Amino acid sequence: MFYNTYYERFVRYALYYVNDKPTAEDMTHDALLYYWENRHKLPSDTDILGYILLSVKNKCLNYLKHLKVEIEYSKNCTDLHGWEIITRIQTLEDESYGVIFSKDITKIIMESLSELPEQTQNIFILNRLKNKSRKEISMMLGVSQQKIDYHVNKANDHLLKKLKDYIPFILLLLN
Repeated sequence: MFYNTYYERFVRYALYYVNDKPTAEDMTHDALLYYWENRHKLPSDTDILGYILLSVKNKCLNYLKHLKVEIEYSKNCTDLHGWEIITRIQTLEDESYGVIFSKDITKIIMESLSELPEQTQNIFILNRLKNKSRKEISMMLGVSQQKIDYHVNKANDHLLKKLKDYIPFILLLLN
């Protein structure tokens, strides 16, 4: 009887703020249910309607704050998406993008190589960038050709991990 008497009154109050009837009904239901389940814990002189009204008010406030966060997030996503589209258009219109992209890839390769042990770096640079054969490197450094293969493969694996996002673009540039 208590629920039926006050339910609509609190729904109208919540609806004024949240502007969504199912949400207002859920909030009112939750506030009334919470009161009913915890009524024995409240002091006997508690203003019941004021208590429930405050509970509904707080639920509305939390809902609106959450909605604000969602809207800001959505706006940020929209801004990011817009920036991404503009960047793609500029990239497609810019004829020198291939040159810029090649410099970026070279920078990433050099930074990635610097993360490797010195011997692996040297062997990779001699083999891949200075076009030395396995045999030449083996004689220069006094290591076996299997060791050369090991270090080149180690560097290749490391670079593949670092460049995995760029591989489709690299393939386009090579064509």
